[in-house]
Amino acid sequence: MKFIFKTILLISVFFISLLIFLPKESLYNLLEKELYKHNIIISEEVRNEELFSLNINSSEVYYDGINTALIQNANISTYLIFSKVNIEKIRVSNSLKNFLPSKIERLELSHSIINFNSIKINSIGDFGEFKGSYSLFDKKVLGELIPSTLMKTKYRNILNQFKLKDGKYYYEYKL
Repeated sequence: MKFIFKTILLISVFFISLLIFLPKESLYNLLEKELYKHNIIISEEVRNEELFSLNINSSEVYYDGINTALIQNANISTYLIFSKVNIEKIRVSNSLKNFLPSKIERLELSHSIINFNSIKINSIGDFGEFKGSYSLFDKKVLGELIPSTLMKTKYRNILNQFKLKDGKYYYEYKL
């Protein structure tokens, strides 16, 4: 009985230590290198590493050298079997305001080992509310949009990319 208890205790301490000492900034740098391969650069960010998460504040996002967005706050948390990215207060740059809604209040991405093929996506902003998923194996985005009145009036060209079915807007895109 003591052997089983000690074994469980040692395994628990190992996993908790692994989570605490996981090199979060190094993993973030690896993510930045992957994004760079797709011409996406994140700069000017302020990083703050905590026990189970990495906070990133005031970052600017560039795509093909064009400033596309400003992110006020991002939090990346990982617990080995579950990872979550919370991004708050995204503001689209002035050059893109005519094509895209200018504010995204919250974007949440979550991944679990239980459903390892899928990343869940939840977002709320000037465009309305979007809920969907990204399939890692199929490289396909599927989602449903509940558009805001601003989206329905000013950004009809974006809504044309969605399929309207039973009063709901569905999106499907394969990378």
